[in-house]
Amino acid sequence: MAVCQIWKVSNLKRVINYTTNAEKTSKDEAGYKEVHNVKDYNDLDFYTEEQCFVSGINCSPKTAYDEMMITKSQFNKKDGIQGFHAFQSFKEGEVTPEIAHEIGVKLANEMWGDRFEVVVSTHLNTDHIHNHFVINSVSYRDGKKYYDNRINYANMRK
Repeated sequence: MAVCQIWKVSNLKRVINYTTNAEKTSKDEAGYKEVHNVKDYNDLDFYTEEQCFVSGINCSPKTAYDEMMITKSQFNKKDGIQGFHAFQSFKEGEVTPEIAHEIGVKLANEMWGDRFEVVVSTHLNTDHIHNHFVINSVSYRDGKKYYDNRINYANMRK
């Protein structure tokens, strides 16, 4: 069973940069090459594999910060809470990176996908795989702010 938590952030760019860091979200290149045991893999670009564990909901991961700031500007809501940072952590060996990321994307779509821009990143750099979510505090649909409350937190954990 996954452990979840969510908190407010004031520096959206820093959180997006941290959660999408390729050193945390990509498979170990050496291990990946070894598993495939194919000589030609030495010449391939592993950029595609790195990107499979970072996804955007209603935004592109590469331009998420700019897109979120445009949303804030459109609704004149650049002050206060800039976003929310949530995580979902799995027990060691409980899930594969692919399944963890799939679960994370589904959760983000269910929780925030109808109104907010979200970046979903699956970190593989620890003994337990975990997802990070960066949620814009302002809805791109109606300009209303996201409010983290007990009901939303309970839904995320469920």
